[in-house]
Amino acid sequence: MHIDTILVLLFIVATTVAIIAKQLRLPYTVALVVAGLVLGQLHAFEPPHLTQSLLFAVFLPGLLFEAAFHFDFSLFRRDRSLILTLAVPGVLAGIFLTAAILIPVAAALHLTDTLTWTHALVFGALVAATDPIAVVGLFRSLGAPRRLAALLEGESLLNDGTSIVFFGIILAVAGGAAVSASGVVLEFIRVVGIGIGVGFALGLVVSTIIQRIDEPMLEITLTTIAA
Repeated sequence: MHIDTILVLLFIVATTVAIIAKQLRLPYTVALVVAGLVLGQLHAFEPPHLTQSLLFAVFLPGLLFEAAFHFDFSLFRRDRSLILTLAVPGVLAGIFLTAAILIPVAAALHLTDTLTWTHALVFGALVAATDPIAVVGLFRSLGAPRRLAALLEGESLLNDGTSIVFFGIILAVAGGAAVSASGVVLEFIRVVGIGIGVGFALGLVVSTIIQRIDEPMLEITLTTIAA
């Protein structure tokens, strides 16, 4: 089955699940997860093959743009210290906790006898940057405190850069490369700083252009390019 057909079928399933969930007064995100698990068990159709370029060029930019576009940055400024704590030390703590749990679990289940701390840390860094879209959607439907959702969304906007830096560093160490504390700091500043700078500059240029035109099609096109 071609990927275009698969994506159309997935959108049809998602729409159907949304309608049923609304009628039954169920959280849409929970219903969507259940539907995905059922389809996976039934092997109804072959899932699309997701590549790194497809995820980074198509799915991830749209998700991050949507989250940033609807995020209330007044809440970010108010809780910036807590958000930054969750996005940097919090992600680092999550990496080490994941590794600390993975090693005894792998040994108890006899999955492997060669899992080292370095390998476990690589896996921890790989899964550290979780996206809270489903959780935030559930918060909105349940009427959870706005600040709680803002903390999750704010942290998710920043944790990608943190996890990418730590993943690259730990992977380099696993490969035998020498890493210094100053190198870690410089790499973090390079990835996060350049990302913020490029995003701010591009957003400023696009927003300035949109303010000077009154053409919906061009506005949508420019917004898509910026995303």
